[in-house]
Amino acid sequence: MIKIKEGNVYDDASVIRRHLLEEVDATETDRLQDLFEENPELRKVYEELQKREVVKDALSDYKRYSSKQAYKRFLAHIGCNEKLLKRPIDLIWRWHTVAAVFVLVAGISFWLTNSYRVNEKTSPTVACVAPGVAKADILLPDGRVINVGKKNLNLSVNGVQVSYKSGVLSYQDTVANTSSRQMADDLVAESNKLIIPRGGENTVILSDGTVVHLNAGSKLTYPVKFIQKQRMVALEGEGYFEVAHDENRKFIVQTRYGNITVYGTAFNVHAYKGEQVYATLVRGKISFTNGTKELFLNPGEQAIVSAEGMEKKTVDVEEYVGWATGKYTFNNKTLKEIMDIFSRWYDVHVYYEEEALENISYTGNVKRYDNINAFLDALVLTGDLTYKVNGKNILIYRE
Repeated sequence: MIKIKEGNVYDDASVIRRHLLEEVDATETDRLQDLFEENPELRKVYEELQKREVVKDALSDYKRYSSKQAYKRFLAHIGCNEKLLKRPIDLIWRWHTVAAVFVLVAGISFWLTNSYRVNEKTSPTVACVAPGVAKADILLPDGRVINVGKKNLNLSVNGVQVSYKSGVLSYQDTVANTSSRQMADDLVAESNKLIIPRGGENTVILSDGTVVHLNAGSKLTYPVKFIQKQRMVALEGEGYFEVAHDENRKFIVQTRYGNITVYGTAFNVHAYKGEQVYATLVRGKISFTNGTKELFLNPGEQAIVSAEGMEKKTVDVEEYVGWATGKYTFNNKTLKEIMDIFSRWYDVHVYYEEEALENISYTGNVKRYDNINAFLDALVLTGDLTYKVNGKNILIYRE
């Protein structure tokens, strides 16, 4: 628990800022140690902030800011005022939330909302934000991690040929006879996990021939080869599946809200942490089971599943699977919904000058492999808003 008293919050924030910028004297070093003793959790926050170069760079750029002014801007942002802070406040948040308070007090709120502003007499130079690229890590059962985004891979693991080239990871079972196959089965029963970071994508061809296109920020857990009566994988994130036909073994996708059983070929699963699960069928037939209910889907239908229950509806499948073929389709989507999708693909953080901007709706198509500026420039043409890019941060504000 971190306790911050209103009476010295400005001075304490300034001390933290100057330490981050390495602009302190012996007295302020002692003061920081006192802060750590008063609030042990603050030491963890400070250590994390030291690792965040973007914070240090931003503070360097705006080292002459008014800390009291920045603090007032922060209070206004959260709908608070200084009179409500006369007593100590217990901030029982995770480190990154607490860090956000100190960073905002120390000037980041000022940086985010003001450093983007362009003088009307000057022409802005807009930085381009490139789309994601093929990259991924394989987490092995023994804890080792293999990066498959920068080089080709070609190796044999107990009868399974594993290769990687041009954004495609492939598993091919090469065991020929029954006796040697059984021996290999005993050795490779454990699963691999393919991890796609923000700003990345990858395709994996499983040992049965099933193809899975994985979107940014996704994790797929799967066996090196399928040896059970059921072919089972687990997904967190988003994947477009083209399942190889096998009459003798069902294909099942596990999500945190239930299992998808595959009776047909192609479907998309959107199952990011903290969001509802969407299963959208392109062709064939699937069902979604949450333990108490089973929904069967036909092509063009979608299951929406959460902790509260499940339902299905008819949808435009292109809106949910187009990303896998290189095109985003948005039908009356809010700006926030669109930018939440883009934030993972372009690996950016998006900020809005005012909350109302998040709710503006748009309809149209966007090429997945264009710079994000192509979409943002189209927004500017509407005359409603404009934007500024600073590294991996994007500020959207009214024209």
